[in-house]
Amino acid sequence: MNEILNAKSKVLVTGPTSFLGYHVTKRLNEKGIRPRALIPQDTDPSTLRDLDVDIVRGSVEDAISLRAACDGVDTIFHLAFLVSIGGGLEERMQQVNVVGTRNLLDVSADSGVTRVVVTSSALTVGVNRKPEPLDETADGTVHRLDLPYAASRRQAEEEALGRSSPSMSVVAVNPSFTMGPEDYVGAPANKLLKAVSAGKLPFTVPVGFGCLDVRDFADGMLLAAERGRPGQRYLLSGHNVMVDDLLGQTAAIAGVRPPRLRLPVWAAYALVTVLQAGYALLRKPFPVTRSVLQILGRYAWYDTARAREELGWTPRPLQQTLEDTLRWLRQSEAG
Repeated sequence: MNEILNAKSKVLVTGPTSFLGYHVTKRLNEKGIRPRALIPQDTDPSTLRDLDVDIVRGSVEDAISLRAACDGVDTIFHLAFLVSIGGGLEERMQQVNVVGTRNLLDVSADSGVTRVVVTSSALTVGVNRKPEPLDETADGTVHRLDLPYAASRRQAEEEALGRSSPSMSVVAVNPSFTMGPEDYVGAPANKLLKAVSAGKLPFTVPVGFGCLDVRDFADGMLLAAERGRPGQRYLLSGHNVMVDDLLGQTAAIAGVRPPRLRLPVWAAYALVTVLQAGYALLRKPFPVTRSVLQILGRYAWYDTARAREELGWTPRPLQQTLEDTLRWLRQSEAG
């Protein structure tokens, strides 16, 4: 198969300063591509200082800046999304995640862009009540997670794939719980690994996670641009594990004791209720919503056969991901 992405490709990356966006941009550099990087006016671009990019200022919420950013571009990697599991940002997530994606696709179609790869989320596929992985065809009404963040990503994905046409191919990539080195923003998965390695996580909860190396995610994004079928979604998830296993492996590599206490579902709900009351007394926003607790006792496990067979995608071992991530976290703390 001829390589579609090469040094002559005209590529735009939205959200390049995010954890995922940084690694997609870096992977493009490794293929000899100097992409345009769309960065809002109030965003510090210093995380990209070691990468070769053409910075353009603008936002997916601003059609004028989008038109300038898309001019002459043939391929777009869309990673500009707002991620929040706390309360109070529902309208903002709708504006950025759904309306922003809609704006980008409108401008892309008018600008003659031929390929758009949209970063979605494995949560749009859902989470299972049985210890069995879900694939791209899972029934959303059965496995849906009623979380505002997941809902906004699900709507954005559905609208994006519905815009795929013979003149502009749109493909969605759905990553699971993503971790890895070179994290300049503090990804949730890496924060969890950091807490375990520092011996600061006293308990675990009953939940299954699909774990993904951010470098494998970046590979999957580029493969989706080259080989993805228009209008299709591709789940990327390296390894399906229980959180006890994930944290146990992390503790072993770090040389610390793993969390000993396993919090049952009812206790987790009780703890969150107490913490919410405390935050309310302090008049501070609570960092998570109760809807997040729906994932407890369930399995965010995913079948990646489609990505492996159609894209030729293969993830690296989880042990390697954990070792590389913990090493980078130690080095970044040491300065």
